[in-house]
Parts: sequence; C-alpha cells; structure tokens
Amino acid sequence: MAIRKNQVRIAAFFAGLGLLGLAACMDDARQARFIPSTTPGYGLFFMDEGASAKLAYGAPNSDDVSLMMQCAKGSRTVQVSDVARGGLASTMTLASEGRSSTLKTAADAGDGTTLVTASVHSDAGPLKGFRRTGRIDVTYAGANYGIVANPAERVGVERFFTACERAV
Repeated sequence: MAIRKNQVRIAAFFAGLGLLGLAACMDDARQARFIPSTTPGYGLFFMDEGASAKLAYGAPNSDDVSLMMQCAKGSRTVQVSDVARGGLASTMTLASEGRSSTLKTAADAGDGTTLVTASVHSDAGPLKGFRRTGRIDVTYAGANYGIVANPAERVGVERFFTACERAV
C-alpha cells in the first residue's frame, strides 16, 4: 500500500509538472504571435507624402516593410497591406481593444513580393482602438501577429489618422 501511495504521489508530481509546462508553452505561444514594434531594427514610421500619408511597420529608411497603412489625406479610407505570409487569403482581420473587422483582401504581385491588401474606413473599431492604444493584431492565411507602438511611435500613429481624416 505504501508503494502505491508513492506511485500516486510521483504520478501527480509529474502530471503537475506537465501542466506547468503546458501553461508555459501556451503563454509562450501567445507571446510569440505578438511582435512588438520594439523588435530590434523595426518600428512604426509615419510618412507625410504631400497628398497622402503612410504608417509603416518595418526597418527605417528601407523597403523592408511588413505592415503598411496608407491613405489619401482627408479620404477617411485606409489601405492596409502586408507581405503575403503563409499564402493568400480572401480576408484579413484587424483587431484592437476587443473590436475586430474582417476585410475582403486582394493580392497584389510586385517585384518578387506578393502583397495582401484591404481597405477599411478610418473610424472602424479596430483602427479606433489602434489609434487610442497603439496596439493592433493582424490575422490572415495563417499569419497572426500584433504590433505595439512605443510612446514616440504613437505620435506618428495619431498624425497618420489625423491626416487620413482631414485634408491638410
């Protein structure tokens, strides 16, 4: 009987370790899907291009861009594009502050790179959340990641949405 109690205790101990490991893996998976803009060499950059504005997540002063938002100033329409990861999709979902929008996408083949693009109104729920918090999650065709603007980048996020909503 003493041997059986020890076996049960040992089994319970290892089961507990397994659950802790599983919980850690789940937490790692949630963190792994989230790519903060503090990734070395990457950030959110606002660009005023006269009649249009852009907000790009990528390496500074380069074509190494992942997520791109652009608009004609005052249009209130934002075009969201991303490098196709894991294939093409007919929809892209943007989420922020518990709000999400599923957008119809189109594929745009460029110079060796295919982009997934979608259009959304600047006051859509997830874009409002992104504007307030600096955080947005993007999901499509197996890609699932998020971006967090640091305090300096949040100034650019605000400038982008102000430009999209007002012809300057």
